[in-house]
Amino acid sequence: MYPCLVADIGGTNARFSLVTGCENGQYQLAQNHDLSSGDFPSFEACLQTYLDKIEGPMPRHACVALAGPVVGDEVIMTNVNWRFSQASVKQQFGFEVFCALNDFAALANSVPHLSDSDLTTIVAGSAQPDAAKAIVGPGTGLGVAALVPGKEEWVVVPGEGGHVAYAAQNAREMAVAALLQGKGYVCAEALISGRGLVNLFNSLAEIDGHPARVEDASEIAALAWEQQDPLALETWELFCQGVGTVASDAAVMFNAKGGVYLGGGILPRNIEAFKTSGFEARFKDKGVQTGFMSDIPVYLILHKHPALIGAAAWLDDLCGKGDPS
Repeated sequence: MYPCLVADIGGTNARFSLVTGCENGQYQLAQNHDLSSGDFPSFEACLQTYLDKIEGPMPRHACVALAGPVVGDEVIMTNVNWRFSQASVKQQFGFEVFCALNDFAALANSVPHLSDSDLTTIVAGSAQPDAAKAIVGPGTGLGVAALVPGKEEWVVVPGEGGHVAYAAQNAREMAVAALLQGKGYVCAEALISGRGLVNLFNSLAEIDGHPARVEDASEIAALAWEQQDPLALETWELFCQGVGTVASDAAVMFNAKGGVYLGGGILPRNIEAFKTSGFEARFKDKGVQTGFMSDIPVYLILHKHPALIGAAAWLDDLCGKGDPS
């Protein structure tokens, strides 16, 4: 089936690659290209641009991981205005196999194929090898998924956990939630994501009567790390604690004694600041379930393109079993 095409498509970036082989469970990626999702009117246009760039034989099999739920043939993405039919894409581009899956389902599917060097420990613990694993990650949005043991292999449990209600745990978080609730439903993603950082900073500024406002999370990073701005530093701290809440929610929800794996684009760029934040304290503080949390390890995924690995593994399994379409 090689080469085959894999992609990780979010609201900001569309990452494409060719899988050229697999050795000892490790997939080889080549001809990587990152495109800006916002530059294209449709998924099909973006895909065509990548195919025009590659050299060698055209791939006949493809798996695309994307931000949004995948239920049935039609795909409607969450953070970019794209929708498409999987069957139509398969026909238009002449693929023998084409499938789409949620990006965090792909991230979860990558976990068994990651090496120790692809991870760093955030919270020490003792993972049970055959227990469920939870996957959580803030990026453009907030993704949540799980990997649970089946009879013979791991089973991916996708979902839209970023859209559960935001759970404020202290006075400042409650003040932010109260402010935003005046505009409607407040989900976890509204505060625990790239745009969530912006919402947090601007909300805290409004509550404190501070004139500063930001439009992009990169501005907060500059204020925090370059200028040691107190409001930006508090924003980062509340953000990290919020990640702790979501991660611990996922751990108890999925009985994730196999560990929690953190992905997304934000945390790997700020590893040391994340490690010294209040994440671990918030993660472990779970009321009557605090004892349950005490030995669950938390790992941060360092691999640059784990969703591509997960998509490759998904496609490998699919082709091995035959295309159900």
